Parts: sequence; C-alpha cells; structure tokens
Amino acid sequence: MPVTNVTTLTVKPGGWDDMMENVKKAKVILERHGGRNVRLLVPVSGGGPSGTAHSTFEADDLAGVGKVLDGIYADPEMVALMMKGAESASWESSILAELPID
Repeated sequence: MPVTNVTTLTVKPGGWDDMMENVKKAKVILERHGGRNVRLLVPVSGGGPSGTAHSTFEADDLAGVGKVLDGIYADPEMVALMMKGAESASWESSILAELPID
C-alpha cells in the first residue's frame, strides 16, 4: 500500500520565490532516490496560516519511504539545499499510510 511523506513548510514573508526554487531542486533529488509523485500543495481554504505549503512524495511502503529518506539525508546536494532553506520559518514532516475503508 502506498505511503506518503508530507513536509509542511511555513514560508517567511518574502521567501516564496526562494522556496519554489528549492522545491524544484528537491523534486529532482527525491526522484533520484526513488520518491514518486512529488508534489507541492498549498491551502486554498482553511488549513493553516498564510504562507504554508506541503511538499509530498510517495513510496510503495514504509521501507520505501525509509530508503528515500536515507538516500536524501546522505546526499550532499540535498543536505546543502536543506541548510540553505532560510526562507522557511519552520517545517515538520509526517509519514502517512492509507487505511482501507472497504
């Protein structure tokens, strides 16, 4: 069953353009390490303060998410990108699994 990793960013005022550039670079790195369906979602109604964005990727299972995370945290390009991320006031990550409702 697919598992989704969600990273919620709170972008500092004036940091939106930098955040978008960083997310584009991060997408390439995530895909290189096996992340699928990499997306950036923003609230259009409710759901967090202004300037909130949710970056997501999917993997086949928890082991797959672990492989992606191990890969990106060992990738000097991603580590440098994360350290550069001064446009974010905060970030938080969650791993979500789908529960069948049938």
